[in-house]
Amino acid sequence: MAFRVSATAAGISSLATIIAKPDPSATTWSRLEPLPTSDDTSEALQARVADPLWMLARQWQFNEFQGEDAGSPIAAMLRVSGVPITSLVGGGAQAVPLAGAAPIEALVEREQVLAIHPKLNAQAGQQLMRQLRAAGLTAAVTKLLTDFPATIVAPQDPVGDNAGFVWNALLNGKSVNAVAVANALRPLLGNDAALDGFGTGLGLSGGQLPTFRTAATSWMQWIDNLAVNGDTPGASPYWNAHRLEYSFALQADGTQPLIRLDADEYTDGKVDWHTFSLSAAQVQAKPNAQVIVVEPERPPIPTISRYPGMPADRYWEFEDGRVNFGMLGAAKTDLARIAVIEYALVFGNDWFTLPITLPVNALYQVEKLDVRDNFGIMVKVPPAKNSDGSQWTMYEMSVSASPLVTRPRLTDRLYLCPAVSALNGPPLEHVLMMRDEMANMVWGIEKRVQGTSGEPFDRKFESNRLSTTQELRPPADALAVPGGAPLNYKLQTPVAANWIPFLPVKKAGATPLNWSIQLQRGVVTHHYQVTPTRLADPRNADYKAFIDRLRAAPFVEETPEQGSPDNRLQGFMFHPRGSLLRLDPNVAVETDYLRLEEEEVPRDGIEVTRAFNYARDAQGRGLLWIGRRKKTGRGEGASGLRFDVIRRGRA
Repeated sequence: MAFRVSATAAGISSLATIIAKPDPSATTWSRLEPLPTSDDTSEALQARVADPLWMLARQWQFNEFQGEDAGSPIAAMLRVSGVPITSLVGGGAQAVPLAGAAPIEALVEREQVLAIHPKLNAQAGQQLMRQLRAAGLTAAVTKLLTDFPATIVAPQDPVGDNAGFVWNALLNGKSVNAVAVANALRPLLGNDAALDGFGTGLGLSGGQLPTFRTAATSWMQWIDNLAVNGDTPGASPYWNAHRLEYSFALQADGTQPLIRLDADEYTDGKVDWHTFSLSAAQVQAKPNAQVIVVEPERPPIPTISRYPGMPADRYWEFEDGRVNFGMLGAAKTDLARIAVIEYALVFGNDWFTLPITLPVNALYQVEKLDVRDNFGIMVKVPPAKNSDGSQWTMYEMSVSASPLVTRPRLTDRLYLCPAVSALNGPPLEHVLMMRDEMANMVWGIEKRVQGTSGEPFDRKFESNRLSTTQELRPPADALAVPGGAPLNYKLQTPVAANWIPFLPVKKAGATPLNWSIQLQRGVVTHHYQVTPTRLADPRNADYKAFIDRLRAAPFVEETPEQGSPDNRLQGFMFHPRGSLLRLDPNVAVETDYLRLEEEEVPRDGIEVTRAFNYARDAQGRGLLWIGRRKKTGRGEGASGLRFDVIRRGRA
């Protein structure tokens, strides 16, 4: 049964009168706090576990069942002596003192910067123009533009080298040649009369000469600090073109016998102690040689060494879930992985580090290490040795020795190299060396090279414009062939213009008993029809433009024309355009025969780049230089080169 009550009968005139309106309020939060029933913490400190076997397993895992009642180190008395490394040698160049010089990486890799980068050279000249205009010496700017104009050559193919086309239009003849002006001003620095004479030649009056001397001296300081320049054109003298890597040495002058650190394979731009090998039989400083001795007055406190993913050293502590040592599987023959796992799980917390401040760029030896533990026991720690008494050489520098001469080991010494972190720019030049097993040769593929402005451009795009699939159209009066030939013969398949071949040749001095080969750079010759009458045919305008590009390219060598007057052929040989595949970029490319050591191009190939590097040294100076890098390539490749190809044609 349902009951209904009307609002009128209930005496309610409106529903709005019965709607509750809450009072304004402010919402607050209260902190929840536990209320322990007892103030006794003994139960919590017992750290009980539900599975006691897990605790026993952790003790067994850390060899605690074989533990020793040894104390923990709390102090160390340490004395370190070292011999400073003073000069950079090698490469047939004069020794370079390291004191106050740029980092070793910059000294080894440096090449001439402004001389090979016309755009940067012109921009450095613009800096001089701005300083002179700011000083009110506008007449000198006009005269410098006339006497020392910056040149950016127009590219032969503006489409291929678009950056060269743009910077030629913007800066060619519109800025000052910074290299030429710097060479003219450098001998005059410090000689006010000579600088005044140079300023007078620029059309300056006597009252303007002091201002010019100040501006010229300031600009010369700026340009000398702009980049770490090489002393000679081309690659660094420490660059070994036959192995595509740097080779140099450091030495400590004033030691007997002479201490020398050899770096025969420097490729990655990071100099560290493992880059070098020692070539001295022993280290014995002369009485007049400088020796560094560091012995802290306050004994340093040893601290446990830590590394990411390190196993927990407390039994009731679980490791990070991102690290699962149980998933580190290893086969019986995977000794290296087993050794790493054992070190991490068993001996990972047995290593301590001692902080000590040492001057960099020196060869150091620990003369004394006395450790005091928490029981007050003093322990003298000798150099580490293996269980059989042999020398432990994990962190020891190797010794380079002739195979015919046995040298004693140079033990317990480490080179503390100055560290530098450089920013690497995009490659100015990029070369990929790869093996082509089908063609039985090695190819050097130029990916990027510097254009006329110094800016890089895509070499593959340019090479596509230097190859064509078009053929000359037959003369207008030629008889049409009724049908295609059943077989088509081609002497050679085409190869891209940026693929440079390297062919195996006998190495000098090789004998049948000691046979070895090298890889000598060659050329790929492409033959095209260049019959004048057929090139003049308007229907062959695109083909003629392609032939004109080939003939104008500076890295393309032409062979004499051959054939009858109505069927002329000419060969075009493609040489490298960059400098990485050149033995000496300063000589004609036709006479530059680069030979690489065969083992330097593995099956995976290599990549070689040239790029700007920027870093700051310990004094805060900004350093800019051009260096080269080599790393592992991308594997084998295929050029598609084939000879004597016969294909079936259409009937």
